[in-house]
Amino acid sequence: MANRILFGLLLLTFWILPVFSNAQQANYVSNKLLIKYETSQRLKLQSNSKAEVERFLRSAGAQNIKPLFDLTQRQQLRQKRSTRAQALLQIHEIIFSRDIDPLRLAAKVERMPGIAYAEPKYMRKLHLTPNDSTLEKFIDFHNFPEAWDLTTGNPEVTIAVVDGGVGYTHPELDDKLWINQDEVPATLRSQVDQDGDGTTTSTEIRQYLQQNGEDYDGDGNINLDDALHPGSPFINQIDDDQNGFSDDLFGWDFWASGSGGQVTTDNNPIHDGIDHGTHVAGIAAAETNNNAGIAGSGFDSRYMAIKAGGTQADPRSIGFGFEGILYAVEQGADIINCSWGGNGFSQVEQDIINYATEQGAVIISSAGNEAASQLSYPAGYSNVLSVGSVDTNNGVASYSNYGYNLDILTTGSGILSTTYGKSLTTKSGTSMAAPVVSGAAALLKAIHPNWSAERIAQQIRTSAVSIDNANTEIYTHKLGLGKLDAFEALNTNKPGLKVTDARFVNSEGSKLQLNQSGMVDISIVNVGASASGIQASLQSLTNNGIELSTSTASIPSLATGDSAKITFDLTINEGFNFREIPTFRLEVQNTNGTYTDFSIIQYDQLLFDIIDANRVKTSFGADGTIGFTHPLDGQGGVGFIPKIPVNGRLQEGNNMLFEGGLMVEINGQIYDAVRAEENQLSRDFIPLEIFTTNDGADAVSDLDGHASFAIQSDSIQRARLDLHTYSYNNPQLRNTVLVKYTLRNPSSFLSLEDVYIGLFNDWDIGNSANNSTTFIGSDSLLYLSEDSPSSNEPIVAVGHLGPVSSIFAIDNAIEGSQDSLTFGLYDGFTEAEKRVALKAQKQKTTIQQTDASAVVASGPYTLAPGAEVTVGFVYAFGENPNQLRDQIAQARSQKPFAVSATGLNEADTSPTETKLFQNYPNPFRSKTQIRFNLDEASHVTLTIYDVLGRKVQVLRNEEMEANAHFVTFDASGLSSGVYFIRLKTEFDMQTIPMTLIK
Repeated sequence: MANRILFGLLLLTFWILPVFSNAQQANYVSNKLLIKYETSQRLKLQSNSKAEVERFLRSAGAQNIKPLFDLTQRQQLRQKRSTRAQALLQIHEIIFSRDIDPLRLAAKVERMPGIAYAEPKYMRKLHLTPNDSTLEKFIDFHNFPEAWDLTTGNPEVTIAVVDGGVGYTHPELDDKLWINQDEVPATLRSQVDQDGDGTTTSTEIRQYLQQNGEDYDGDGNINLDDALHPGSPFINQIDDDQNGFSDDLFGWDFWASGSGGQVTTDNNPIHDGIDHGTHVAGIAAAETNNNAGIAGSGFDSRYMAIKAGGTQADPRSIGFGFEGILYAVEQGADIINCSWGGNGFSQVEQDIINYATEQGAVIISSAGNEAASQLSYPAGYSNVLSVGSVDTNNGVASYSNYGYNLDILTTGSGILSTTYGKSLTTKSGTSMAAPVVSGAAALLKAIHPNWSAERIAQQIRTSAVSIDNANTEIYTHKLGLGKLDAFEALNTNKPGLKVTDARFVNSEGSKLQLNQSGMVDISIVNVGASASGIQASLQSLTNNGIELSTSTASIPSLATGDSAKITFDLTINEGFNFREIPTFRLEVQNTNGTYTDFSIIQYDQLLFDIIDANRVKTSFGADGTIGFTHPLDGQGGVGFIPKIPVNGRLQEGNNMLFEGGLMVEINGQIYDAVRAEENQLSRDFIPLEIFTTNDGADAVSDLDGHASFAIQSDSIQRARLDLHTYSYNNPQLRNTVLVKYTLRNPSSFLSLEDVYIGLFNDWDIGNSANNSTTFIGSDSLLYLSEDSPSSNEPIVAVGHLGPVSSIFAIDNAIEGSQDSLTFGLYDGFTEAEKRVALKAQKQKTTIQQTDASAVVASGPYTLAPGAEVTVGFVYAFGENPNQLRDQIAQARSQKPFAVSATGLNEADTSPTETKLFQNYPNPFRSKTQIRFNLDEASHVTLTIYDVLGRKVQVLRNEEMEANAHFVTFDASGLSSGVYFIRLKTEFDMQTIPMTLIK
């Protein structure tokens, strides 16, 4: 039966952890989305899927749906023999006529057939400059003089500065600017190319203008920028090189003016709103060895100016950083410097980075200046060399971000570089640290022009010098491989081992579960020099609960491009903190100590597992989530996927579930694992036992599932919920998954009152904007379907298996609340709305042609101390209503568990002794609860006395059965003081004090 279980295995993480930085809030354009369609071949197999997506987008207010890149760029990408290049052609930009909720709408679109992914259009920020000004130099600290003895670089190596524009007329920069050779008008080339070498340089253009040109911009000086002004002979308004950018002689300005949503562009990448990019360009590529100004780390390397933001109206915003990266790649940049970043992972951005790396461009990015233990993006992406800042005493700069995925550090404090006019100024930050590395990478490219981008990046990081001993324990494993050593990077030839995959499995090859002996299988490729005598060691970075039976392994000799696999035995036991993701650091080192590197690996599928025993494929988490543990990202599960017969064989359909989760109300307080407000997910359940599956001899169904979690609350004791799922592969139940929740009250004193337990599900069936609900009163069943005569999508429902407190339909798209039962969810799901949803009875069950959700709930229950209640639900689908109704009916009749009746539920254990417990709470202000146990029936007198022994109140004077008994004492009419509770039975008398405080 094990072959029916589809188990989730780990995605590797190398140089990058899938986390979001707390350093900055995610910022995105409010009227744009980016989507990537599936490949054309796959779209053909999904008839009308693209049309359905565009219909949905237009119903949401889409005004324009167009490819992200213009026609010329697309033609260039089509000519590339690269799957990554072809994938970029599938990315489209959607502009809306109004502001939207980009995160929620993107998550909706991403689940639709034919869509690979959807996401907001992120805005990035130039990394803010801290106030540090130590005026220390980077040149000697990172051994650049020794490196320059080996090479001073090559003017054919270009460093693209994707930033807020570059003041390329500065005397330290004007002779180092990259020139787009094919945009020099043919009529001028022979006149400008004074040395006749066939290449036009910025020096030659500047000299030509000064000898023959005019002051086209009217500023009183003839400089390089005069070449780009109207009237200049260099401007012919023709895209001479047919790259899609007319007259991009010096680069391109992607954001000359306008707002983030409506921008204008031009061909002049000069700074206008901020000098940040000018300062960065000077550090990497200022004219060096000219007896003036400053030295650039790249020495003879050139720079390409690309303005991706930094307007006068919005000087720090970078809105087109990744368009700038793509432009740089297509124009042949070797190194791309990105001294900016922000929060929010973007798959579009990662795709562009992967393509740029494949094309040979090394992307280098600053880590961020918030002193946070996480990196911003793009520094946090794979295939990006991330750079933090270190002071010249080898201590981490006070402002620098750091983290497990940091690669290297250079000094970024008090760096003197170019600014407005002809001046120099000092700035500090990781923005200043990154171009130091960019210059070193350019030197390395000059020595090894045929090295891949990955190899150059690996060589720089593995030649670094450790600074761990100079820093405190909070930075352990979070400082990459140390500080840059430019000489060592150029003077050595290191291996470059990279992790390409990692799988956590048990001895049978299935997903590794809790308390199982298992292993992690790690795949490695060598992108650097030949490697031999390499030893690998694995270390857990998370707290208690992970036992590594083997922590070392030998790696066979690997030539450049060779791959290998290594295995480590491990167990994750009950002591593990399930709020963490198991995280490991793999270190590799050769026997003579000349090569050291590391990778970060995570087991991010620990908390959930996939059920795949019949015609339903779905997943449950040990945190109360259903379908996805991270529904907004579509991560941590598979959703709800029906299997439909096609030509006699079962075929997986489309995922139908956007989000699912448990909701519980106790004493008027909501505890849940579904969306809250502001696109956040409530996390009120603490995992106790991860979700595991069982198809062994002791299984009740063909595949059982189980998890346990506790309610996180200060107002009630650690109430526990046990989840059991049952999947049967017989015809009567093969379209269902039965779900049982058991809630236990662990308190010895308090009852849990007004308890409701329900499931929330946001269904997306086909075109999610065209879903409707149907209520069948005779079956007490609400099902959802795509409301289209041509739809071939199944219908779906969650049915109750016990008492009903709510069967409730929600129109997600409604703006705000119209009445107590009519509200939308695009603005979040408030606790007040959740309370209504759990107790709505059957008052609102029908909505039509919209984005729909549904809640099914049971209650109310009262749980006496020690008591438990069981509720049940069934997930089911059908190809038609009759099939669905039959499956639900069979589940209700054949369910393998009993459900609890509403009302008071007592503990089923009999007391073993007569005992009076301390009242709770104590001290108390008005009311308190008194518990006593009777081990046999007796006449009972329960009396309250004051401190003088006077009788205050008789609470009980009657015959009572053997059981646990609870009595509420109302002392609102009494004054503060000490009182006594006396329990008198036929066999015993007990007394305890209590304190009333007012």
